[in-house]
Order: sequence, then C-alpha cells, then structure tokens
Amino acid sequence: MVAVDPSRLGSVVDKDILALTVKCIRDHSKGLLEIVNYNVRDSQYVVAGTLHQLAVLRLMLNAVSEQGAPPPPTDGDWQAHIVLVASRVLAEPIDNQPVRGRATIPLPGIDVPFHSCQLLPGVDEFRALLQELIQPKNIDYSALHLRYIPNLTAVPFEVSREYFGLVHSITQSPVAASVLDGWSDDTSMDSSDKVTRLAATLIIELLAYQFASPVQWIDTQDILIGKFGVRRLVELGASPILSGMATKTLKSETYADRRVDILHIERDRDTVYYTQQRLLEPVVEPVASVLTEQTEQVIVPTEPVAPIVAESSVSVGVDVAAAPLVDTPLQALDVVLAVVAHKTKRSLADVSPQKSIKALVGGKSTLQNEIVGDLHKEFGSKIPDKAEDLSLQDLAAAIGAFGGSLSKHTQAQLARLFSNKMPGGFSLSSARSTLQSVYGLGPQRQDALLLVALTMEPSSRLSGDAEAKAWIDSAAQAYAAKAGISYAATSGIAGGSGGQSGASTISSAEMEKMQQKQHEHIRQQIQVLARYAGIDTREGARLAESEQLKSVQMQAKLDSISAEIGDEFIDGMQPLFDARKARHFDSSWNWARQEAYELIQRAISSCTSGSAATLPLTTDDASIQRLCNRSSSGLVQMLAGSLSILQAANDDSLELAIQIVSQLHSACVRALTQLPVYRELSAPTAPQVDIGPDDTVKYSEIPRPDESSFVEFVEHMRQPAALGKSPFIHLRSQSDGSAWSYSAELSATYYTGLSEMCGSGLSFAGKTALVTGCGRGSIGADIVCGLLSGGAKVIATTSSYSRKTTLFYEDMYRTHGARGSELIVVPFNQGSTGDVKKLVEYIYSDAGAAKGLGWDLDFVFPFAAVSDIGSMATNLGSHSELAQRVLLTNVLRLLG
Repeated sequence: MVAVDPSRLGSVVDKDILALTVKCIRDHSKGLLEIVNYNVRDSQYVVAGTLHQLAVLRLMLNAVSEQGAPPPPTDGDWQAHIVLVASRVLAEPIDNQPVRGRATIPLPGIDVPFHSCQLLPGVDEFRALLQELIQPKNIDYSALHLRYIPNLTAVPFEVSREYFGLVHSITQSPVAASVLDGWSDDTSMDSSDKVTRLAATLIIELLAYQFASPVQWIDTQDILIGKFGVRRLVELGASPILSGMATKTLKSETYADRRVDILHIERDRDTVYYTQQRLLEPVVEPVASVLTEQTEQVIVPTEPVAPIVAESSVSVGVDVAAAPLVDTPLQALDVVLAVVAHKTKRSLADVSPQKSIKALVGGKSTLQNEIVGDLHKEFGSKIPDKAEDLSLQDLAAAIGAFGGSLSKHTQAQLARLFSNKMPGGFSLSSARSTLQSVYGLGPQRQDALLLVALTMEPSSRLSGDAEAKAWIDSAAQAYAAKAGISYAATSGIAGGSGGQSGASTISSAEMEKMQQKQHEHIRQQIQVLARYAGIDTREGARLAESEQLKSVQMQAKLDSISAEIGDEFIDGMQPLFDARKARHFDSSWNWARQEAYELIQRAISSCTSGSAATLPLTTDDASIQRLCNRSSSGLVQMLAGSLSILQAANDDSLELAIQIVSQLHSACVRALTQLPVYRELSAPTAPQVDIGPDDTVKYSEIPRPDESSFVEFVEHMRQPAALGKSPFIHLRSQSDGSAWSYSAELSATYYTGLSEMCGSGLSFAGKTALVTGCGRGSIGADIVCGLLSGGAKVIATTSSYSRKTTLFYEDMYRTHGARGSELIVVPFNQGSTGDVKKLVEYIYSDAGAAKGLGWDLDFVFPFAAVSDIGSMATNLGSHSELAQRVLLTNVLRLLG
C-alpha cells in the first residue's frame, strides 16, 4: 500500500484526477490497483496494489508533476494526457522496489490489501460469522437510526428501500438484492420486529463488505462536521489516527469557520472524562438567594455579609488566560541538556554545552553508558557513534532536526515524575493546562518548560495543589530566564486599562474574600437546616479527615521507601506478567508447507534461469534439515504432488528441480519415523582485527582455515594442547576439598555432546524448557532456536512485550519450530517477586480451571539480566541493588 497526497502535484490534481490515473493504469497493466481509503480531501488517500502497479502509479504521478496539466485542464484533456503519460512510463523498465515518490509514500509492514476488491471472496465467510454474532433481538434501531454512519456508504443509517438500493449499487450484494426484490410499494414498516430484522440484515451486509470496500472517511467527515454540525469529536482507538485526519480537514477552506474539539480517548483523557481541574470556581449567588428565600424565617446567629456598593460601575479584576507567546519548536540541545542534567542530578546551569558526556560524568562509565542509552531511546538512530566524546552542543548539532517534541525517554520520565512526586489529582494534563492558561505557553514551549521542570524534581512528594503550583511557577520562572522571555501580565474584564474608563477595580483577592464570606454564610444556613432535620453534616468531613490522615501516613511511608531503595529499584520491580497475554506458536506444519513451496519455486526459477548452483542438494543444508524436522503426512503428500506435476511437465530444464524435490520427498518420508533434532550446520569463524593507516580498528569474523564445519572444529578442540597435556578447553572436577584438576571423563562427555550436536544431532522431543532474557541478538534467543529445532516445548519471557516483540518470536518459531515443538511467549519481569511466583504457578498449574500449562520443566535458562558494568563498592546504588535482585535473588526464587 502507498499513501498518496495529490496536493503535492499542484492545485489542479485532485481526487478525480487520481482516480483517472488509477483506472488508466488498471486498463494498461494487469494487477490490483485500487483507492481503498479516502481520508482527507485532495491531500490523503491510500492505494492498494501489486508492487508493480504501485511503482507504475509512482512514476506516472512523478511524470504528471514534471509535465504539468494539459491546457485547458478539462476531463477529456486529462484523460488523454494520462493515457499518454502511461504509455511513456510503461515503455521503460520499471523497478518495483517500494520507494517514495513526489506524491506517494510506501506503507511498510502492510502486505494485505485491506478494503480492496481482492478480499471480496472472503465476504461470504465473514457474513456467516456476523450472522452468528449479530441477532435482531440485540439491536436497538432507534439508537442507530440516522446516527450510525457506515464506512461503506458514508450515509447515515436507516432501514429504507433507498438505503438497501444504495448498498446494492456499491457492493452488488445478493442479500440486498433479495430484500429489494421482495420490497414493493405496499411494504409496510409499521412492525418494529420487521424493522429490527431488516436492520440486522443491513448491518451485517454493511460490515461484511466493509473490509473489502473503500473507506469513505472524507464523506463521513462532511456528514459529521457539515451536516450534523458536531462540536466535539472523540476518537476511540489505540492511536489518534482519525483525529489527525479530522484536524487536517478542519484546516481546509470549507470548514475554516468551524470550531470542533478533536479529542482522543487516551491522549485527551482528562478532557474527555472532565477530570481536569477548573481554574476558576463558579459564582454561587443564585444558590445563596434560593437558600435565603427558603430560610428567611430562621434566625441565623452570624454577622450579615456586608453589601457591595458600586460607585458608578465596577470592573472585577479576575485573572484570565495570559496572552499567548509565540510557540517555538523544541531544540535538540534543550533535550540533551535536560537528559544529562536529570541523570547526573545537576541543575541546568551546571551542565555546560561545551563539555562532553564523558567529562560531565567524571569517569563513571556506567552513568555514561546510561546517558547514551537514554539519548538513543529519545532520538533513535540520530545519535552518532562515540556520542560521549562530543560536546553537548556538537552532539545536538549532529542530531539535527528530530520532530520538535518529547519522545520515549522524556515522556516516560515526566510520567514518572508526576506519578511519584506530585499530589493526587495534579496530573501532567493539569500542569499543561496551567502552563497554557496562566503563562500563555503553546504545546512546544510547554515541552521545553517541562524539561526544565524535570531537572528541578522535588526530593519528596508534594503535599497539595498549592505546593505543586508553586513548583510549576518556579519552573516557569527558570524557563523564562533561560529562554529570555517574560510572561504577559493577566488582564481584567474589558473596560480599558490604566483607569481610563473611570471605573473602580476590585482585585481578584478581594473578590475571593467576598466569595468566601458568601460561602460561609450559606454554610451556616445549611447547618441550621441540618440540625433541624437531625442530619450530621460533619460525618462525611470526619471520615474524610480520617482517610486523609491515613493517606498522609501512607504517603510518608512510600516516600521513605523511595528514599531508601531509590526510584530505579522501585520501577525495576514492577510486575509485568499476565497469563492472558500469552502468545502460543505451534503450527510448524503450516510453516513447513510454505517453506517447501518457496524451495520448490526457487528450484524451478533457478533451473530456468541457469543459476541452480545456489540450490540445496544435501541434508546438510539448513533449509532441508528444517523441513525434515517438520515432516508430516501433509507435507509428504504436498511434495509427492509437486513431484508428479514437475514430472508430468516433461521439461528437460526442470531435471535438477525434480531431483531436489525427489530427494526432499525421500528425506521427509524417512523423517516421519525419526525424532526432530538440533544440528549445528553453520561454519565456524575466527576473529580478525584490522588496524588501518588512520588507526581505525575494524573487527570481523572470517572462516577458520582447515575447519569448514563444526565437526572438524570440535575434533581439533578435543586434541591435547601438547603431548601429555589436557585439551585447551576442558572440564575440571574437585573432590574432598582438593584442588580442581583435569577430568578426562567429564571432558569426554562434553566433547561427545558437541560431536552429536554437529553430527547426528540432539533431540529435545518431549522436553520442556523455560528461557528468560532471550531478546533479539542474545544467547538466550539462540538457545530457544536450538530447543525448538530439537522439538522441545519452550516458554520464553520478555520484559518488552509489544507487537514488534511478538512478531520477532513468531518469526523465530516460523524458522526453527520442529514437529511437536511449541513456543509460548509471556511478559515477565525477573526483578518482580510477584512475577516469579505467577510464572512458576502458570507453568506448573493444570491446564484446566487454573488455565496453566501443566508442565514439569526439564531445563531452566535464566538469562534475564540488568547491566551493572562499572559499579564499585563506592558507588553502589538503586540500580546495583536491582541488578543483584534480577541476577541472583530472584533466580534463586525462580529455581525454588
């Protein structure tokens, strides 16, 4: 798929011209090409198609951009112009590699043509599923009527002949056609049951065809903003995709005069749920007057509120939003300085941009590595090599443009700051609201100020909103001094300035005093009525005071724990395990068929192109070994069928392909009666270091001389280093407290195992294993691959559970999973004692009511670790204690 922005090609190119181009390509070149998402008018569309067709589209739009529109740009002229461009583009060789064009951006990772006609064959099956799930009895038609806007039609939903006709014209649905055939002018909609049944039928058809039909989000927005006139649009979803589209739509000339709040359920949680703090309390005079009328016969023992007498007219100086400052993008240097200052526990004034990270940490290599790691989290690949040796100013210059907003590391640190050090209810959203309304700062200046605030983190949790606002104010003043700005003074209600209007002014402080007196007067009246009714108005207050005291005591205890063991230790021991997130991979038979098919196609292609020398011809090839490990009756049947087809072709050029498939078929037939094995088939390498003329050091791995396989490598290793000496690599034993000595027996067992691993292979069929710390590029990951190749059932843990992580493990099982093997991936933090207990319980509990695995582990590989390089007895801290917990204490708990 590619995203297309026609506006990049000039003002004359719009949706219709894009549609003409797509149609022209389809007419002149075979393959799928279809506009599947209409997102933002004239600036954002998504096109699905084959790589070739998408490449043609890119080249044609590039050509249109270069050549311009035909004069005059009528539809007929455009059509002829596009046909001419297509003929020129298709006459040249086309590189199908997905790259950016003038108006196209490839969408990596999406290899299914969603919302295209390619998925129409799946509609019937999807409809059958929907019919089971959507029952007429569960449908409230009144809630959907003219409110539900389907993506398929972009027309408000209703049960009518016209709407069924609309759906049929778009989808050619046989169900919609059947309803229309039975619909006559005499058809009555008086029966609610009939309307509900038709509504269910219509909803099912709309949903069944939705995934195979274009998304009409442009027209849907026109209905919402133009016809319905919505004032608040809330998106429910993982990320604010539709919100971004709606924001772009509102910037168009069509809706320039519309004011719509575009919110996302997670990004704008406080606003959506109305939990943000109100800056001004509402005036309550009407309540006072009502209570006064109700209690005018009651004598209240209190002083009356003094009346407020205006001279001529009174303007009240209530503080309002400050005048906004011009928003400026966040600079890379601001982020770098804040990250370094926060990590080294210094003020920003003490961190010189002319100094390097290495100079600022004073030789503490662990701290240096942590800072560089934090910057990698924040800026990704923009961090240059040897970043610790550059001055912070040069480092920021090397980073360059980065998007101008806070990223992973700083967002996480700010979230931790507000969670651990701010009073309850004072959230990051509250702080941003204050920065906007009181100081007039836009989102980017807010980010810069919050970075300054991060370096001014309080030592303990603030006790209330007053302290939190004072802390925000101190950060705001520090930011103003750093940025060289001044905040605009807050103004009063209209009436002039400098006394020109001749009106008396009451300050906000005086106004607050008057409101307090009024509130006290109301409270006393309520107390009189409550005593008369026998109601204890202090009961709730006493309970609240008790709970508040408990809260203060608990907070003091938490602050004490935090000060004692440190935030890193606390954050590092938070639980992650959740059995509901376990991902199971066990379909080795499926991946085997796919790999066999790809191997057969490669063999055929290689034979016809004359490059057959690269094909696997023996079972020593890793791909052949993998297929043998995953052999099944279905795979054997598939190979037999493929062999028959190749032989029936009677083509001499396919002789080698027939030979390979025949050998593979025979090997898989034999493997049906054998256990899957792990064999090390890679070639051993030796390290090599080259030092160039400019003193640059280059490290590489080269093939070992005279050792083309690990069989030879192991055989050489087991030979004595010299006559009468033990092998260079050997095992030692100790008995009765004596010195460690060479053990020929243990060493022989060790080398026998290595020889089996490289020769006939080791089988782990029927074995179960737990591997922690097996992320990408780790030793643990290679161990998981070997266990799966040998047919073991493995539970692997990850502390960074995400879609990207699960795809990594899925690919691992796809490549190495053997017959009978299984890979289960669960989120897990080895620093959490709770996670250790839950993981052990999950593994050993029965698969029934306890929903466990019911395994009895044969192997445990606790590779989870926290780096603590460079820590000395003089600088042990929270991080070191966490490392010891992960590497030692909880390993003992895990092993029982």
